[in-house]
Amino acid sequence: MLNIKKNNIIAFFCLIFYKLILDAFYIFFIHKYYEYMGFSLDFNGYKYLLSLMFIIILFTFLPKDSQKPSSIFLQLHLIVMFIPMLTIYAFMNESTNFMLINVLAFLSQCILINLMPNIKIARIKNSKKLLYLLLCVITIFVYLSMIRANGLPSLKTLNILNVYDVRSNVAYPFLMNYLVNWQAKVINPFLITVAYLRGSRNFLMVFVFLQIIIYMITAHKSFLFMPMAIIIVCYILKKVDFLKLSTIVSAISSFIILIHYFISKSILVSSIFIRRFLFVPAHIKFSYYDFFTNNSFLYFSLGRIGNIFGINYPYDKKIANLIGEVYYNSPNMWVNTGYLADAYANMGYWGIFFISILFVLVLKVIDSLSIKVGKELTVGLALFPILSLNDGAFLTTLFTGGLLFTILVLFLYSK
Repeated sequence: MLNIKKNNIIAFFCLIFYKLILDAFYIFFIHKYYEYMGFSLDFNGYKYLLSLMFIIILFTFLPKDSQKPSSIFLQLHLIVMFIPMLTIYAFMNESTNFMLINVLAFLSQCILINLMPNIKIARIKNSKKLLYLLLCVITIFVYLSMIRANGLPSLKTLNILNVYDVRSNVAYPFLMNYLVNWQAKVINPFLITVAYLRGSRNFLMVFVFLQIIIYMITAHKSFLFMPMAIIIVCYILKKVDFLKLSTIVSAISSFIILIHYFISKSILVSSIFIRRFLFVPAHIKFSYYDFFTNNSFLYFSLGRIGNIFGINYPYDKKIANLIGEVYYNSPNMWVNTGYLADAYANMGYWGIFFISILFVLVLKVIDSLSIKVGKELTVGLALFPILSLNDGAFLTTLFTGGLLFTILVLFLYSK
């Protein structure tokens, strides 16, 4: 018990240090170089103190064990999603109402995840054979289709500065808008995780190579970093307390990147890992809130639900382009947002709590499947669909982003 409390104390102070590093990044880097993208500096001392109080409250209710995948995913959401939002909230003088409702939604998730029992799920005999056949067919279909449509993988993507040029010319033939995401975010991570946990280096190299190929074809940077992230997370889960080490790694790595920026004056590393991964999604969430506070909600009119129920879409442009035009002076910019801001865009505050309940139900299903599959494999497989909720809608992530397919893979793999 004493050791657990010690780990939690270390994790808390590392989280505070991580927050302070992000604050420094905002002042000396984000605002300095990216004010033209809307990153203004309008510091509010009261909101800064409130943001620190929010961290204390969130950490108090946060599930701190490393045994359930749901606890690990909520810990990651706190680090990746909420801490950057708190920096934006104070340094851009953003809405307290929106920040508070996000905090309450996260607290409700933390409480519900502990109150709800696991869900009993029936198993299918010989389902692993069906799973491997399914994965094999999809993999062959995806790679042949994408290579046929785009040619051999482009070596230009080996220079990460060229990814936008390559990405703008990528063609996605029949079903590939769905299947490429499933391949890169579910199938390859599943194969990589299984190979790593079984200690099969040869298969691990093959599956990592497959992931690199899909990156070289599509030029999505996140695909490139997935294998290393999966291996690191699986290693941490097998060795030490996840919350303690994840907060330590977040604090130290962000500090190293900050020092690298001050010494080298190079903005590339800071732009990729701090600006794009942390601050851009946080900033967009507040942009969505500001827009829909003064305009009509979507009520899920943009998509299949709207088509089925005949809900009229209230705007003349896709909302992702409209936000790009209004807030980023770029009507061709496709601006997605995280699952809670998207929920607000659709149903206001009620939408945030409705989607939070659905998210908790998904986490409980994943927890239940992990009992038979194993914690490490479950986290390794579901890691990126869950993290993609930072800049993706819940229903989109569930159906097209691979989260539902992830649950199917876990179900078929379970004994």
